[in-house]
Amino acid sequence: MRGAANVAHLNVVDFAASVAIAGDRSLADRPFVIAASAARGAIVLGLSPRARKEGLETGMSLAQAGRRVAGLLAVPPDPLAAARADEALAELAARYAPLVQADSGGHLYLDLGGTERLFGPAIDCAVRIRNEIRASLGIEATMTVARNKLVAKVAARSITPAGIACVRPGDEAAFLAPQDSRLLPGMGPSIVKVLAVTGLRSIGDIAALGDEEALALFGRQGPALRDSALGIDASTVAPGRLAERSLRRLLEFAEDLIDAREIRAALLALVEDAGLELRRSLLATRRLRLEIIYADAKRSAATEASRGPLVLDSELIAAADRAFAKTALRRVRLRALTLELGALESARREPDLFIPAGSTADERLQKAVDASRLRYGAGTLTRGSGLP
Repeated sequence: MRGAANVAHLNVVDFAASVAIAGDRSLADRPFVIAASAARGAIVLGLSPRARKEGLETGMSLAQAGRRVAGLLAVPPDPLAAARADEALAELAARYAPLVQADSGGHLYLDLGGTERLFGPAIDCAVRIRNEIRASLGIEATMTVARNKLVAKVAARSITPAGIACVRPGDEAAFLAPQDSRLLPGMGPSIVKVLAVTGLRSIGDIAALGDEEALALFGRQGPALRDSALGIDASTVAPGRLAERSLRRLLEFAEDLIDAREIRAALLALVEDAGLELRRSLLATRRLRLEIIYADAKRSAATEASRGPLVLDSELIAAADRAFAKTALRRVRLRALTLELGALESARREPDLFIPAGSTADERLQKAVDASRLRYGAGTLTRGSGLP
């Protein structure tokens, strides 16, 4: 592992509640929750600092939260205010960092390499950014600095709800070792269950696994999970806002196809592969673009935009089917398909914005399918209609 500790992670815990407080300072000392409606069946999506101290948790029902805290206030989400706050955070960070990865929901990564002459060491710059956010936006943020994004993210989770920390180069494994294993990014329910059964409670426990042990416990993703526990992360700060990035997949056929069943199978495989990556990255999409490349090299494309976020394979397949119907107008053999998922956003399954996974039958089924694909390979499970 090389390089200095120049990657900063900015995280606003309970972002929706923080934005609400910034807009109405009278809420600062009140216990309140973010909920889509005041109905008894509504789910708590976010917590104010006071509500968190009272022991409330995201994912519980609003009725249950109201029974625990007398006079609890329910504040509806304000997507416009949240978008403005995200924009303001990104603009402020860009004054200090040449590269800013602005994910939604108050999550940013900054590459502070080369800024020492202007702003001093990375940790000093991070303190300066945090102070300016508090002063100008009225938002309390966590700032952490490390050699890579993974370690910076775990550091931010370890000092929740707010604070500042720096993990020095060479100290990654030592810092991670005593931390709760659930703080590692990508810890889905199936992995957490394995950890509970095996007694691997700390990140250091996972780091101590050999290749064969990691494979036996977690399948094909085991060695990568073990490397993450050691603080190894090759990902870079991807400049731009999350909504400006996209996830792209290309499928070139071994032979030009014209059979409708074979094309349908190929389309499903393409969508399922992209969908798995989307959910592994805790993302959702609002725009699907499908391009057809014909055997005569001509191309056609169609885009399906969605008013709501698409996450599940069933949602993505329905959108892909509509796009295919709009663009596949020629009776000519197909050479390739290109799928692009754009208008990306957070799927809101981070711990500080947790909506219980598997709350519907479709979500429970998707979670089980994803777990099997990750363990045994992407092609182990597919829909019957996708078999040629």
